[in-house]
Formats: sequence, structure tokens, C-alpha cells
Amino acid sequence: MRDSMGRLNVRFDAQSLREMFFNCQGRLNRKPFILRLFGVIFFCTFVAILLYTLFYSGFGSKTVADGAAIVISIVEVIAIYTLVVRRLHDLGMGQPLAIVYLVIAILQPFFFRLIADLPEDSMEAQVVQALNLFTMLLIVCLMLIRGKHGPNQYGEDPLEN
Repeated sequence: MRDSMGRLNVRFDAQSLREMFFNCQGRLNRKPFILRLFGVIFFCTFVAILLYTLFYSGFGSKTVADGAAIVISIVEVIAIYTLVVRRLHDLGMGQPLAIVYLVIAILQPFFFRLIADLPEDSMEAQVVQALNLFTMLLIVCLMLIRGKHGPNQYGEDPLEN
């Protein structure tokens, strides 16, 4: 990653971004998972705020601003899903748990709207909170649990490369 002058040489072309953030193949150890996860979250939040401000404050269109925020949220969910898949691969697990995460992440905004007017202690509100807690705990576990040593069915150990 360093060139002959000792400078950090970082390429951000479409292919390398796709490989880093939109690829479900292979394994991903903890450090790149954490760095990419927070990178996706910060970048998407920044872009969503920027576009929302531009479209809503600049052009006065709340509908377009909401649409832009939804598109950015979808990109964010997909990028995080692919990171979760590859992190699960590093633990020797398949995609079913990642698919559960994806379904919950996609439906979360609808769940929260659904329970907005319900009391906090209602069964529906508690289920939505439990699902939210599940996704947060999954991400925390993926940050903390060491991957399987050596190659597995998903590829070589990323720490040995």
C-alpha cells in the first residue's frame, strides 16, 4: 500500500470499493470489519445529511429529501450486510444469520413506525425493541469474537495472508 516514496497509496476505484463493501465472498477479520463498518456508517450518515439538507432546505422538497435518505439507507444496509456475511464466514458460519440480520435491518424503519403510537410496554413494541437489540448484539459479537484459525470452507484465514 506504500509507494517507493513511502507515501500511502490508496486507490478508491469502483472495483476496489465493490470488493471492500459489496462482496459476500471470502472472509473478513475483526479489524477491517470494524473500520469498514464505522466507515460505512459515518459516510452514509454524512451523505444522507448533506443530501437531505440540500433537497429539503435548498430546494424545499421534503419528498425528494426523504427519497434520497431512503436510497442512502438502502446502500448502507447492503454494505453492512456484506460485511456481516464475510465476518460470519471468518467465524465458519454461513449466510442464514446474515439473512436474518438483513431482513430485520430492512424492516426496522417500518417496525418503528408501526409501534410509534403504541405504549412502550405493549407486546409489539417489546418485540421491535428485542429485534433491534438482536442486531446490535450481533454486530458487537462480530467485533469481539476471533475468527477461526486456518482455512475454512469460505477461504483462507485473512490473518495468514
